[in-house]
Amino acid sequence: MKRIRLALGSDDGVTIVDTHMGDTARFHIYDLFEDSKSELVDTRDNPALDEGHGKAEKMKAILGMLDDVDVVVARRMSPNFRRIAAGAKHQPVVVAAEVIDDALASLHSAFDTISELTERRGGGERFETIPEL
Repeated sequence: MKRIRLALGSDDGVTIVDTHMGDTARFHIYDLFEDSKSELVDTRDNPALDEGHGKAEKMKAILGMLDDVDVVVARRMSPNFRRIAAGAKHQPVVVAAEVIDDALASLHSAFDTISELTERRGGGERFETIPEL
């Protein structure tokens, strides 16, 4: 069964922060399965929260601690999301949903597309596609 591991920023574990991903205190790591199930597997503190908005060093620190993650999810597009899309192994995705459960449902509805993008990235391909759900 296919699985996508994703990270999203939430300070309360219920809603996704309404800011750029790097400006959240915590990342919630979920495994999303093709059968529409999902599972919270970890919660990690943001080691770069105070490193300044939009800095490349901040992005590198966050991606380093999310090395086991396929997809990074946020409610807002950012310059770093564009950099991630162009040069990192992580697939950025922007969601409109505020509540984590609603965002997971949106991600499930696009599972095949996101899975294909993560597989391409896993093979070393880099591209600027950022799905907006």
